[in-house]
Amino acid sequence: MKRLVILLLFQFSIFNFQLTQAQWWTGWSEQTSLALCLHLDGDSLELYSPLQHTDPIPISQWSLQNDTLRIHCKSIGFKATLVRQDSLWQGNWRQGILREQITFHPADTLYRLRRPQTPQPPYRFDEETITADYVDSHGDSIHLEGTLTYPKQSTSAPKRKEEGRRSTAVGECGKYPTIVLVSGSGQQNRDSEILFHKPFLVLADYLASRGIATLRYDDRGVGASTGPLDSADTRTFSEDAEAMLRAVRNNEHVDATRLGIGGHSEGGAIAPMVAARNKEARFVVMLAGMGCTGLDILLQQNDAIYRAKGVSGRLCQVRVACMRDLFALPQGSTVKDYQAVILRHTEGLTPTEVDSIDLKKGVAYTMRQQVETPWWQGFLRLDPADYLPQVKAPILALQGTKDCQVLAAPNIAGITRLAGNHTQHVILSNLNHLFQHCTTGALDEYVRIEETFAPEAMEKIANFILGIK
Repeated sequence: MKRLVILLLFQFSIFNFQLTQAQWWTGWSEQTSLALCLHLDGDSLELYSPLQHTDPIPISQWSLQNDTLRIHCKSIGFKATLVRQDSLWQGNWRQGILREQITFHPADTLYRLRRPQTPQPPYRFDEETITADYVDSHGDSIHLEGTLTYPKQSTSAPKRKEEGRRSTAVGECGKYPTIVLVSGSGQQNRDSEILFHKPFLVLADYLASRGIATLRYDDRGVGASTGPLDSADTRTFSEDAEAMLRAVRNNEHVDATRLGIGGHSEGGAIAPMVAARNKEARFVVMLAGMGCTGLDILLQQNDAIYRAKGVSGRLCQVRVACMRDLFALPQGSTVKDYQAVILRHTEGLTPTEVDSIDLKKGVAYTMRQQVETPWWQGFLRLDPADYLPQVKAPILALQGTKDCQVLAAPNIAGITRLAGNHTQHVILSNLNHLFQHCTTGALDEYVRIEETFAPEAMEKIANFILGIK
């Protein structure tokens, strides 16, 4: 599951105060995975949100007294109070219902995200556009568009054909084993882009270097793909994935005898759903895929995410119990019904404890808005027992030990139990939900980790695909 990132928007202009020298500071907002930068230069102050824009944000009102810096923006209800302690600025900011401590550390310049694995021209692959137009089970017309990436063509391919030899990767006339990639929850572009990472592009580039073709596509409603979302759920999205599988099958670069489907997170549930009903999928790759019900996934996730943030086990149990009861409310329940559940579970907790598990009063409205949607209702009922036993193709199930969103142990156990002995499962050490090497697995690490996709994970995927006969 991909985290919804809240971006702070500031509109400021500048007042002056005297400072001794130019200096940069960078602070991180843990709640929003957002970097904020201060630049103090002589008698001026500049504020930046470099993950949103490279231009400075004008400041409307600020003051500096006895090493205490105050920044205020009435138009969006933002306030920050920072105290200089040695080389740091420490304090808090608040905007709307958000409240957070923040520390600004000295820096040499404006913070820049580095994504060293993102491919840059000249590329080591060729590519072409693949489209699919079909009518889904709701009767809606859907147009999907994606990119087929395959190894650069070479003059050696015809020679291999003439000699009657077939390489492990390349078939006759430059046909390649191919995987269709399906993104996780939330509407993603064809690169499955999140927090300036492009994991599907990075994976496609690597697989091309190993002689494997990849089709990645924009989810409906994103980029070049169209289609309604109001009534869509996981099973609806599986129809989209199957449409792209059909669309690429007869491409001249695709070896249809070694055509498979893989996905990440929710896409890791969609891939076997497609393979269970379409035998043209000759293999399945489940990246942080589901072996438990949607309800269990969400409850496990709530416990693991808050533990990774340092919340006590007792409070994590309160959070999980509250979520279980909220998810059990019948459709059509009111905000007051949601609020009653939250108040019952938080009774006796201090305000700080309530804040630590994000169960403040305003959460009721947001929770109701989410849980009442068709996607949430469908996901809560989703059960891999309904489709995994029907998959006869080989399955690779890949997980990271520090995944806080789809936990490795219970889900690998469920996949192995339901899918049978044609499943390979691999749990990789110290990888998070995005298959990055990490420290805690907490969601706020994703943006700061420069690595997009762990090489050992990509190697496992390639070796599995190349082993398909």
